[in-house]
Amino acid sequence: MCEHLEQVGSTYYFRRIVPRDLVGYFTTQTGKPRSEWKYSLRTKDRDEAKRRKRRYEDETDGLIDEARRVVAETMPSDKADGPPESRGSDERAEALAAVAAEKRARYEARRQYRVEVEKRLLMSTAEMTPQEAAWVDVMRERGVPTETLQEAAEGQQQANRALEADTRGGNLPLSIMGLFDRYAASGAPNANTARRWRGKVSMLIEHLGHDDARRVTRADLNGWTAALIEKGLAKKTIVDGYLPAVRSAFAVAYEDGAIPSNPAASLKVRGPKPVKLRERDLTDEEATTILRASLEPQSERLSSQHALARRWVPWLCAYTGARVGEITQLRAKDIVRTGDFWCIHITPEAGSVKTDEARLVPLHSHLVEQGVLGLAKAGDETPLFYSEGAGSEVNPGSKLRASDLARWVRSHGVTAPQPNHGWRHRFKTQARVAGIPEYLADKIQGHAAATQGRSYGSNPLELMRDAIEKLSRYSAGP
Repeated sequence: MCEHLEQVGSTYYFRRIVPRDLVGYFTTQTGKPRSEWKYSLRTKDRDEAKRRKRRYEDETDGLIDEARRVVAETMPSDKADGPPESRGSDERAEALAAVAAEKRARYEARRQYRVEVEKRLLMSTAEMTPQEAAWVDVMRERGVPTETLQEAAEGQQQANRALEADTRGGNLPLSIMGLFDRYAASGAPNANTARRWRGKVSMLIEHLGHDDARRVTRADLNGWTAALIEKGLAKKTIVDGYLPAVRSAFAVAYEDGAIPSNPAASLKVRGPKPVKLRERDLTDEEATTILRASLEPQSERLSSQHALARRWVPWLCAYTGARVGEITQLRAKDIVRTGDFWCIHITPEAGSVKTDEARLVPLHSHLVEQGVLGLAKAGDETPLFYSEGAGSEVNPGSKLRASDLARWVRSHGVTAPQPNHGWRHRFKTQARVAGIPEYLADKIQGHAAATQGRSYGSNPLELMRDAIEKLSRYSAGP
């Protein structure tokens, strides 16, 4: 076994445990005690991984040596000599506590500075200094990439210069991308949405042939949406996936007074009505096919997590109506007992949740009878359905597993437009058949309330459990 080398799926990682005598010295980006270093080596070749890991071994060797030097200087001189294991545990603990206190103080100072930087980023007329721009990397804790924040700061400075020049009769370009980056840095969209929308803004700039918000007219944007329709994009895709990004970018310039109106506001997309060949629900036959396949023995070549995903994700989707990504990102600790009820805890802490709101969904008795509670483990943050560390920030392990499941479902002849999302549509249909009130089905599935009034108050777990138990049992079960 090669030291510090770990394979997750087909990708190799560098992994090194923090020495026992230095536990409490190193901290994560959020200030918590670090227990290990783990970095993707971005290769599936073992020999190449062994070569790449040397860099991290050298870096962590240096960190460990420096840490021991600092701890030794902090300890009383008569206790500092000799190897770490020979020193008194009390003195070592005191030294580590002193160092940790100092590091916490530095972290708190950085946190306070970050708060000020965030305030400046949120002020549409703020003039970012180079020092402030350099500090935006601490915003990573909000899930915003460093590059986006730096570009936002630069875009803010450019916008301020343009406004100043405009008052003097000048006509400097006003970057569309810079405007969008400022919007993204405000935290209004989550990191994944901002990353996805940024690509749409790039497409607009490429279509226009320039990056100047002052020169964009409504006719330009109509021409862009027409070009997207010609490429075969659905009208709904453009309205929901493209326009919000562009509309937000121009809204920043309009609110700053840099442009007289937002050319993207209330923009209509003209395109053909989509042809609907079938409902988006899974049919009774398709649902039964998938659930029966989930109970069959799986290939021994599959990882244990992949096999568990095939076994349980379809059933959990069938009885909860949750998004497949909300299920594939579940951790062992997310199957919880709350009072008299067993539930799944769908939370942004585990990954992406569209509404950014956690919710508890009671488990149907049929799931409990099948043994789903065997997956539960209090306090265990290990993902249930993918290998820890798999995937990337853009394509996390839970998303990759959902794609795996979609291909697997297709291999069984299922032709639903979206085989994973078909469970979500089917749940709504089955809820209506069972007489479950629409507002309650929305709550179970994490849909936004239809009216402001319905968003008031809460729905007790007992009420949701009774509603879920009204669903007809699937006959494919064991």
